[in-house]
Amino acid sequence: MKRTIKITLILAIVALVASPVFAQPKHGDRGRNAERGMMRDVSPEVRSEAHVAVFDEYLELTETQEEQIKAADAEFAQKGAELREEKINRRKKMTMARELRSEHQKAIHEILTKEQYAVYLEKKEAIQYDIRQRLKDHAKDGN
Repeated sequence: MKRTIKITLILAIVALVASPVFAQPKHGDRGRNAERGMMRDVSPEVRSEAHVAVFDEYLELTETQEEQIKAADAEFAQKGAELREEKINRRKKMTMARELRSEHQKAIHEILTKEQYAVYLEKKEAIQYDIRQRLKDHAKDGN
């Protein structure tokens, strides 16, 4: 009886130790991190084009709004590049990046009409998903 309990305990311990190994991603399959790396290679101009195209699709932007969003995106990209180059600790950099994204969102909010912004808030997840998909497609194509 004691031998059976010992064997069962040993097998349980081996199973617990071995199970995280199977949960690890396979070589070359880094999931979301691979996506981030791929997305980093997309130029700010392409990002802005995808942003404007999806916004136009959902929100029916005017020509003026398209130009304003492109300008806001260019400014955001420039400030983001400067932030990435700064030699500060990671936590401070993340806080500054969060503030920068918040500023960008405020700029977009000011560009959109109340009706457009209401639609944006309602469909925000779908809009963001579509933008990411366009960027992924572009990164995969290597254009």
